[in-house]
Amino acid sequence: MSIFAKNKKVIFCLALLSMGFLDLFTTVAGILFFGAVEVNPLLSGLTQTNMLLFIGVKTLAVLFLGFLFYSGGRITESYVDSSSLGIRFFDLGYFTSLTVLTVIVTNNMMTLVGFI
Repeated sequence: MSIFAKNKKVIFCLALLSMGFLDLFTTVAGILFFGAVEVNPLLSGLTQTNMLLFIGVKTLAVLFLGFLFYSGGRITESYVDSSSLGIRFFDLGYFTSLTVLTVIVTNNMMTLVGFI
């Protein structure tokens, strides 16, 4: 078994955590230094009233997402049939989450570059 196969769930979780924290960093930088606004209606009020609480909530959300996918990866390792519906559902959730976070970070970066 290759090193990648053994550490696949760790690598995937690190990719999700990296994108989540890049989203947090670019959002906070845009708000504090460039006057950008948070588009998410659930969190936009926090950015205007308490930035530290916003950072805490986003950090917890990113860590929770990483924990969920790490735990899901451990559960799917025990499946005998690698083509089962559970594994496909897990992979689809991972791919969707990573794609959405990549689009969000790309949007944030383009917004920050537009301000400069």
